[in-house]
Amino acid sequence: MSAGVKVDKMAENKLLKYFKELKAEFKKITWPERREIVNTTGIVLATLSIFTVLIWIMDSVFGFVLKKILEYIR
Repeated sequence: MSAGVKVDKMAENKLLKYFKELKAEFKKITWPERREIVNTTGIVLATLSIFTVLIWIMDSVFGFVLKKILEYIR
C-alpha cells in the first residue's frame, strides 16, 4: 500500500470519527421549547423597538440642537 493511500484512509477515519462525535454531542443538547423561543423572541423585538425609538428621539433632539447652534453662529 502506498503512503498516499494510507494518509487518505487516516484522514477519512478522522473525519468519520469527528462526525460520529458531533452526532453524539448534538443528542446531548437540550433544545428550548417552542413557547420559550416565542417568548424570548418577543422580548428581543420589544427591546429592539424601544431602543430604536430612543435612538431616533435622541438623534432628532441632537439634530435640532445642532441646527439651532449653527443658525446662531451664522
